Amino acid sequence: MVREIKKNVKAENTQQQILDDLDFEIITRLQKDGRTSYTEIAEELRITVGTVRNRVQRLTENEILKIVGVVNPFKTGNPSVTMFGIKVQLHLLEDVISELVKIPEVRFVAAATGVYDIYAEVITSSNEELYKVFKSQMSKIEGIELMDSSLLLAIYKQTYDWEVGT
Repeated sequence: MVREIKKNVKAENTQQQILDDLDFEIITRLQKDGRTSYTEIAEELRITVGTVRNRVQRLTENEILKIVGVVNPFKTGNPSVTMFGIKVQLHLLEDVISELVKIPEVRFVAAATGVYDIYAEVITSSNEELYKVFKSQMSKIEGIELMDSSLLLAIYKQTYDWEVGT
């Protein structure tokens, strides 16, 4: 079966990415363990290693798949984890997002519906460092109308192995 996934290239321009069941099978295995070798995947799916390599390369080049190590910041010297809900002037939404993603301490940015237009996660080594990021960088971004912050105290679940393409 072939499934169409829309990939936003720019806010005003989209292109179709066609993913088939083999792509989803490869993605599912890598979600469970990103260290799974291409050989293991090829053997499980009864395809060639080259096919797996080519598919993974295409998926990563098209920003459908990213293979990373997921870290618990509380256990690695970054105890200040804050989620910001941000209301913006909507005509400046893309500009605000562009400025947020430039800040190294901002680790996650997403546009949203509901109370806030953007959610951004900031991870720093201390609350003092968080204050510096907030005061000297985030608060100076044109188009931000309101920022609400929640200091995260602990992470109880952090998983990335949800079903894809359903």
